[in-house]
Amino acid sequence: MKRFLYFSAALLAIAACNWKDEMVEAEELGAVKTDFSVDCTAGSLTLEVYSDGDFTATLPADASWLKFQGQDGRIFHGNGDIEIAVEYDINRGVQRNAVISLRRGRKSQDISISQKGILSAGIEFENRSITVDAAEGSCAVKLITLCKDSDLDIELVYEGSGGWIDAVQKTNNYLSFNVIANSSTARRYATLRVTGKSDPSLSDALVICQLGAGTELQALSFEELKSLAKADGENTILGDYTLEGIVSGDNLSGNGGPNLNLSASLQDNTLAARTVYLQAADGSTGVKLVFDSASDNTLRRYDHVKILLDSLTLMKHSSPEFYDITGLGAKSVLESAAGNAYDIVAKEKYIEELTDEDIYSFVTLKDCEIPIRKGPFVPIDTRHIYVINSYPMPVRDIRGGSLHLMTNLSAAWQRDGLGLPEGSGDISGVIVHETCDNFEWDNAKVMAKQAEGMSPEYITGVGEIGNYQIRPFRKDEIALATDFQDGFSELLMEIRYSNKSFDNLVKNTVGNVIYSTYPAVESPASAGAVNGVLEVYEGSSAKSVGLYRDWTHLGPVNDRWEMSTPSDGNGVYDYYGSSAHWQISSAAVYGLIIDDNGSSWYCSGWNTNKYWRASFSTEGLTQANFPLSVQFGAAQGLGRVVGAPRYWVAEYSLNGSGWTEFGRYTVPDFPILSNRKAWQCPGPKYVTLNLPENNALLGKAKIYVRLRPSVDKAGTPSSYDGGTIDTGQPSQLNYFAIRYNK
Repeated sequence: MKRFLYFSAALLAIAACNWKDEMVEAEELGAVKTDFSVDCTAGSLTLEVYSDGDFTATLPADASWLKFQGQDGRIFHGNGDIEIAVEYDINRGVQRNAVISLRRGRKSQDISISQKGILSAGIEFENRSITVDAAEGSCAVKLITLCKDSDLDIELVYEGSGGWIDAVQKTNNYLSFNVIANSSTARRYATLRVTGKSDPSLSDALVICQLGAGTELQALSFEELKSLAKADGENTILGDYTLEGIVSGDNLSGNGGPNLNLSASLQDNTLAARTVYLQAADGSTGVKLVFDSASDNTLRRYDHVKILLDSLTLMKHSSPEFYDITGLGAKSVLESAAGNAYDIVAKEKYIEELTDEDIYSFVTLKDCEIPIRKGPFVPIDTRHIYVINSYPMPVRDIRGGSLHLMTNLSAAWQRDGLGLPEGSGDISGVIVHETCDNFEWDNAKVMAKQAEGMSPEYITGVGEIGNYQIRPFRKDEIALATDFQDGFSELLMEIRYSNKSFDNLVKNTVGNVIYSTYPAVESPASAGAVNGVLEVYEGSSAKSVGLYRDWTHLGPVNDRWEMSTPSDGNGVYDYYGSSAHWQISSAAVYGLIIDDNGSSWYCSGWNTNKYWRASFSTEGLTQANFPLSVQFGAAQGLGRVVGAPRYWVAEYSLNGSGWTEFGRYTVPDFPILSNRKAWQCPGPKYVTLNLPENNALLGKAKIYVRLRPSVDKAGTPSSYDGGTIDTGQPSQLNYFAIRYNK
């Protein structure tokens, strides 16, 4: 049974009692996946639809190539949560698209289907690179186009001496040519380019490499390649070795690979376009290929590729172990042929099952969620885009494993106005090992690099955030349900904002106490705070909490990082079962939600005896509800000065004293415009930590979790942790929640 079927009639009845009388009954309708891309061959796909009643699914009248399995009609009548099989015919023409419409009452959703065609509307070689022997011979490569032969312009361009290719002609769907023998031991190259005469924008090129006399290529497996690295660091590959694999991703959505921070104000934003992940045909492992320039990287997703390894650099990394190949140029690609999504092995794992062998291979992580119900994928102050190139968002799975989902600032979905999906599902992408200086900073590595002669201003890449992260290439690979109820976890308490002054919103702050607002109730404080409260204590004395801004505006943004309509507001949070929008200034174009809204809250005067304290009930929970987890977003400095606590500890207590540690973390400083540092983060750092699976935590009317500075250390304007805590500096939270498995 799917997770979205777990709602019982009793739970729905309880939820219904919490709605205001004047609210209309909600109609639930949705699909787990709303965007399909299928191959040109005939086949079928499955729509996973969830609904709380009758609905219809309608095929477009002009899409006769689609039909519902087992029926001839164009309308499917369904009820409840079901799977619908849709069949599609072979496509002997060009690519075609269709939209299936779901409808239940006033609620609707579109599902897009794109099918590749046997024919191309443009001009495309089936192979874009080929290698031929030194001996004389002939060759033919498939050319896919609807253009007439008379409308094709064929150009042959040699690199260096020419005349070794002749008899170029197009016959049917193939371009053929002859090559003369190569008496030299050196390889030689030529490019065949085919262009439409009537439409020069239609063009494709075939790179031809002829091997030198006496050359014998030796194919290496991925394991044999790795064995060439005799030591960590750079290893030069010498010899006519080749490596064959499948390209698992692309940079079409801007998330094809990490970009590079060169300093706190300089970035190499070409790296993502120069990066390709190549995995073994069986999906067991992979390597990262880094081209010298983006123009050299002509590889596409799903390409079957043969790489010439001679003179390239093999970078070996340990703890974890993974391998990069750098120095590639266009000539490094001996062969490339288009493939499709079915060529990628469907490797599914839970987070705890990942190993070093999975790095740079495509993996689907099962039963995952993003445990933060607030903001976009990249929640930052956009004035500081030069100090950060990607944002690590926590992901956890049903077993309690966690890692980070890496989203570039250039990713198409990073701030698209839709916010984070709140339910659970699968996340697919390449497993990577990346650092994030904005989250963590390793002074020992910095000192080692300084000892090697590096200037401190240009030391980056020292911030370890775990052995494994996942990097999706398209947003639909983050296949999480939109709605929170369609997930494997439930909330004991959650605070997304602190409101004590706006009458038209739910007031959840009284005095020094912030009350949980989940599930939505009309007045959390008067409801007895049954869902938990958050306070600040110093010793046994409660302290005041102030309201502050954060940068969780959902967007969207334009190419200048400006919000499209900043005065309208778009930082949505639940308001008693409905929604409301944060108020923001018409001049706030940085992702900012202004102070008065209480989108974050802060306290000053920190020391190791002062802490955030949450108290909540675990009554009714059993061992089946493990793991319990804590999520929060933390930031400090508020963009003016530094000096708030750097190192923190998370602890729990069954009675408000006798605290037990269950996690440690650091909170980065917020950048100062005039003095940015690589270790600063221009937005909240989100953290997820598991509580121990201790039965003593269950069935309690009240237990406690606190977040406390662990040592008297803080940053200075020129050092990561070279100072002591400045009691005048604030530290803030913008989210806090306690989850458990349903």
